[in-house]
Amino acid sequence: MQKRPNPTFLKKAESIRHSRTRRNLVIILSVLVVTLAIVFVTSVAAAQDRYRAAYPWLVGAATSTTTTWSEYTRPVHNTETETTPETTTETTTEATTTAPRPIIATTASSGETAESTAATSQNNSPDIYSEPDPVHFNASYPSRICSYQQRAVAMDQLKEKISQYQTDNPGYRICYDMVFLTDNTSIGSEELAPILPSGAWALPEGILLSESIRDGKLSASDITTYDGSGSPGLSSYIADNFVSGKQLYTRMLMHYALSLNDSLALGYINGFLGGTEAVAEAAAQISGYSSYVNKYIYTDFRGMEISSTGLSTCYDMVNYLRTLYKGFVNDPDCYQSMMNDLATSEVSSPIAQAFGESAKVYHILGRNTMMGAYVDCAIVDGSEPVLLVIYCEAQTPESAGNAIYTIAGYTQEFIASCY
Repeated sequence: MQKRPNPTFLKKAESIRHSRTRRNLVIILSVLVVTLAIVFVTSVAAAQDRYRAAYPWLVGAATSTTTTWSEYTRPVHNTETETTPETTTETTTEATTTAPRPIIATTASSGETAESTAATSQNNSPDIYSEPDPVHFNASYPSRICSYQQRAVAMDQLKEKISQYQTDNPGYRICYDMVFLTDNTSIGSEELAPILPSGAWALPEGILLSESIRDGKLSASDITTYDGSGSPGLSSYIADNFVSGKQLYTRMLMHYALSLNDSLALGYINGFLGGTEAVAEAAAQISGYSSYVNKYIYTDFRGMEISSTGLSTCYDMVNYLRTLYKGFVNDPDCYQSMMNDLATSEVSSPIAQAFGESAKVYHILGRNTMMGAYVDCAIVDGSEPVLLVIYCEAQTPESAGNAIYTIAGYTQEFIASCY
């Protein structure tokens, strides 16, 4: 009679077989996990090496240090000057040749007071503005050496650097907008937040004035007689250098508003154009995300809630620059004087210093020292035409200037890396 296998033995054998199978599966899976981990780490390291080679300017963005900004002084042509009323609170400081100054420094004041000018027999006849050589944009631009994908990645990294700078400097309020005119791509950071344009509001007013002169509604040779209003030392070359009775051509007032950041000159131009309401309505036809006469509420760099009119956005300011750029390309006679004034601005520009000799910078700077608000608006004509607006609120003009200069430097490095 054949002997039957012991059931208990069979069960133990089956259990041992399953245990060995599970152990083998665990070993195989462990080997696979270790292999995949090694492959992943190796590929990441190789990707980092490729990233450093492709975008060396972006490596270390989160830990980069702030470069100190020092005053940039533009070439100054000889003018006989005057200034006008303004709708925002601003102050100016006289530039010297002994030490760097904040972004508000100008070379507008001659050092003489209005009283001393009167004492030397002020000539009340209007002075003729001597136009400098006409400026023009580059006739051609180099081709980019980076691919579309590389440029897109670099743009994201630039935006991250700006955000990181704000994070690292919580005592500032920074807004930023940039448009590449070659392909209409843009980078923004808080570009829709309210800002105080102050004297930079001369940008849309200058456009409207240029068009009114072209259309025959106004004349560059119209004469305005200074009535003695305004206080010396408060952002007006006119108030600093003339007394009541001085006559000023509209062209000279335009120069003072755009090149010298003159508050009185801007106020006169505002009146020529129909007043603040009319200017705001016309400016909204160019870019109307915000209205200069509407009241908005925002939180400033000190954490205080502010309710105010006289506001704009970086987005709107960039659109004013876009209108000026396209207008100058298509109708240079209309906008030539305005472009000349921006090119020969006697107000220091952190953007211009950041770009240095690599680009021509046509800029206007607005400042409201009472609110700690500063904005630099520029057409940058270098490797490619770029519209750039950088706004900063900070405790001191020097801090704001350093912030704008540093962020403009990030922008310049990014553009340079593409060519």
